[in-house]
Amino acid sequence: MPGMPPGGAGPKTAVPGATAALALLLGINLFNYIDRQVLSAVLPRLQLDGTIIRPDDPDGQFKLGLLTSAFMVAYMVFAPLFGWLDSRGMRRWVIIGIGVSVWSLASGSSGLATGYAMLLATRCLVGIGEAAYNPVASAMLPDMYPIEKRGRVMAIFNMAIPVGSALGFVVGGVVAGMADDWRPAFWVTYSGLFLGLICFLRSDPPRPAPPPGESATPGYKAALRTLIRNRSFVLCCAGMTAVTFVLGGVAAWVPTYIFQREARFALTAEVLAKLEADGMPAALAANLRPDADGQTRRFPEMKSLIVSRLGADAALYADKVYTAAVTAESPSVGGLNVTFGGILVVGGLMATAAGAWLGERLRTKVRGAYFVVIGAGALFATPCFVVMLYAPFPLAWVFIFLTIFGLFLHTGPAFTAIANVTGSNIRATAFALNIFIIHALGDMISPSLIGFVADRSSLHFAFLLMSGVIVLGGVLWLAGAPFLDADTRHAEGAE
Repeated sequence: MPGMPPGGAGPKTAVPGATAALALLLGINLFNYIDRQVLSAVLPRLQLDGTIIRPDDPDGQFKLGLLTSAFMVAYMVFAPLFGWLDSRGMRRWVIIGIGVSVWSLASGSSGLATGYAMLLATRCLVGIGEAAYNPVASAMLPDMYPIEKRGRVMAIFNMAIPVGSALGFVVGGVVAGMADDWRPAFWVTYSGLFLGLICFLRSDPPRPAPPPGESATPGYKAALRTLIRNRSFVLCCAGMTAVTFVLGGVAAWVPTYIFQREARFALTAEVLAKLEADGMPAALAANLRPDADGQTRRFPEMKSLIVSRLGADAALYADKVYTAAVTAESPSVGGLNVTFGGILVVGGLMATAAGAWLGERLRTKVRGAYFVVIGAGALFATPCFVVMLYAPFPLAWVFIFLTIFGLFLHTGPAFTAIANVTGSNIRATAFALNIFIIHALGDMISPSLIGFVADRSSLHFAFLLMSGVIVLGGVLWLAGAPFLDADTRHAEGAE
């Protein structure tokens, strides 16, 4: 388009309507992460629902982790398709509107699932919808702002990651707690359909001209060859993959981990009377009577007791026994989600703002400043994460906050780096490829893998293994720092 500079530099000033577009995309991104984390918020309740996961299923935690992995499989597989549609000139707001509508319908319908297979299918559909949104939105924003403003804009856009995730934990936990059922928590996400409708009413912003000598719509293979030779892009993706592996896996399991670690249960005569009043047959309640001694039990002990005493009926009554037998001093699932959500939003916001500020502040003073900041953040987060696993609560909450701060420093600078080292004509493809890589090798694997390890050991041991992956991410980002400035200048056409 006339007046738009070529390559990666973007316009000289923000294009008309850029602020409104940023506000809408930020709102959509909030719903994006709310949808993702509602599942994590209700996972402790899901594991107690025998109609979804039988209490005697030896792979129960693996299957729960697979719900998140299935979403990620669909997300990463379809993201390159929508990135390709963007590179071929399809209207961007139409792609985004379709994506938002599909994932809102699918996420809300997760609350209608009557069995594990149906729930798994709806989570796959959520992934397809989100795949249509993220690469296109991430490519459109840099095209609307000059390079010197991109760091701040991408940080604002990606503030939705901690805030939306926190809201997902809080909303999911509170709604499920009020309804005493996990299903209504998903119904809240139907409201995202309104944002999808707004997208269809908007006009696309102008696209910059391609770099000199390059096609405005390069072939997919040509774009991939360009990206694979881009050292900053490759190392940024590698570092993001490691940290996404940790964030995706831990976020899916952290409320369940804390609940299993801190919850206490006790069977008493009063508990048995409550169970019978709640519909449990007297003969079945009698099977629990030998253990109604008031002894305090941890979650693994209680699970083993329920399976051995109730047999096949555990699928129908396990959740009622857990609920009735939980002691007064035990943390509630809803309370854990609210606390964790509050820490996530404060720590995530502070980290996203700090990462953007430090990246911009040091950009002209430190070689590869964006990568230096986020690499140091990951290395800072590692010991904090390990200490959290051993520190008693409530002290452990402090180290959870510090871990979140270190890991979320990357949310602004990493995406800004990708935007800066790629030309506009391949930027959507770059973000789509980034999505494919970080999820295919990251959080597509980690939730199920953590569940698999937990079924054979414990969630504590599975989490401990994650600390080494955080170190790997930090080292990969630091390795990319020497190349970042040169690759940025090359994308701007200065070299």
